[in-house]
Amino acid sequence: MVSYGGEVERIDYERGALVELEIEGVEYRLDAGRHGTSLCISGRVPGLTRWRVLGEARWNGRSLRARAVEPVIAERLSAAFARVAESVEL
Repeated sequence: MVSYGGEVERIDYERGALVELEIEGVEYRLDAGRHGTSLCISGRVPGLTRWRVLGEARWNGRSLRARAVEPVIAERLSAAFARVAESVEL
């Protein structure tokens, strides 16, 4: 669940993530958030079933802007999301 100024949005973790990546012993995933205008970053320790929302991110066409994670994590997620974005035909 993500809260945006009193508005609550649920992340459906049963659906496939846009990106799912393990970095430094933590699993991260990106999902569409805030009515599709931002991305939601979630994380969990491998082996656990519950994801924890870490925060939101914005995609500027080249990289993710995110305060929720360390810059090195944002860079790795950016690279993975860029590969996904390239493979989608618009």
